[in-house]
Amino acid sequence: MTYFVDIFSVETYESFSKTTKTIAGFHSKRKAWLTKIKTGDKILCYVKGLSCWVGILEVNGPLQEVTLGNESIPGYNLEFPVTPAVWLEKGTLLPIKRAEVWAALSFTKHVTPGAGGWNAGLRSSGVRMLEHDGNAVEALLKDQLQRRIPDEITEENWDKHQSLKITTSQGETVAVQIPSPEDDFEPTAKFALAPATSVIIGEAPAVRTSHKMQARLAEIGIAMGFQVWIPQADKDAVSSEMNSSELMDALPYAQFSEPTLKTVEQIDVLWLQNKTIVRAFEVEHTTAVYSGILRMADLLALQPNFHTKLHIVAPEERRKKVFQELMRPAFSIFPQGPLSKLCTYLSYEGVQELAENPNLEFLKAEVLEKFEELAEEQE
Repeated sequence: MTYFVDIFSVETYESFSKTTKTIAGFHSKRKAWLTKIKTGDKILCYVKGLSCWVGILEVNGPLQEVTLGNESIPGYNLEFPVTPAVWLEKGTLLPIKRAEVWAALSFTKHVTPGAGGWNAGLRSSGVRMLEHDGNAVEALLKDQLQRRIPDEITEENWDKHQSLKITTSQGETVAVQIPSPEDDFEPTAKFALAPATSVIIGEAPAVRTSHKMQARLAEIGIAMGFQVWIPQADKDAVSSEMNSSELMDALPYAQFSEPTLKTVEQIDVLWLQNKTIVRAFEVEHTTAVYSGILRMADLLALQPNFHTKLHIVAPEERRKKVFQELMRPAFSIFPQGPLSKLCTYLSYEGVQELAENPNLEFLKAEVLEKFEELAEEQE
């Protein structure tokens, strides 16, 4: 008897959980690996993204190639008949980073938690596990089945790792994922923002510079008469830097597909008028200068008829990097045109200067043209 690994996504885990679990389906590209699996072997099931062990399937017969593939997981046409020895329900999965699990496996026990590289063998189905590791995972899964210790995976984290479906212009249905904002590393900036409110050292955690810039953009938009959207994850921090708290609680876009809505909701600042997005801003204060640009690109890809003015806001020292990223070949093929022509750069200094203008209420959004720069205009 030998142990092998089957890698699940959140979707395939949910789908397989609804079946009788008597057929394990695999992609045809894994055939060379699957031919090593024999009757009597055990398949240890692992959900990527969530980094959890979820079950043990005992192989009852030889590999079969079928025409239609496993109905529970469309497109997978290689199958093994199996018996589920263990299958954990949502809420009681077995995280590999749980202390006793981490310490039991040869490829994790000598790795400092948080370090990378340990999961190289947990990226593809059909990979053989060392007998010692297989025995350890089997024992831990059986113990978890009895004890049912909560896995502490939040609904937010669960949803974060789910793929969404979109239909391309060619009529093909594909899976996409909308990344959630992460806690970015924020280097020391050369440009300091004037505080909008008094801050007492030690009274509250320091507000990130990017949040302060979001607050400036929000206050400019409100002063000009726009409704302003800030992502829910940033809203409290941004509000603490504002003299006004007139921020939107929800976006009026029930007609958007779920991937589009999730993308729009994560954009750093939106100005709206009569339910129409007038301006969209992404504040880039990280060394990568990339996450916000990708969100803009995602939005254009998901909404071919989207023609809102887009802006990347960044410190002056990141100006050149912004232009380099906007002009990537991958961002030049949208139906609306290349991203380098659709999205402009605004400096922190320019936004701060505009925020200090005493006549904001008499100005229109077009005043941003005085401060914006296009990539194609650069030498």
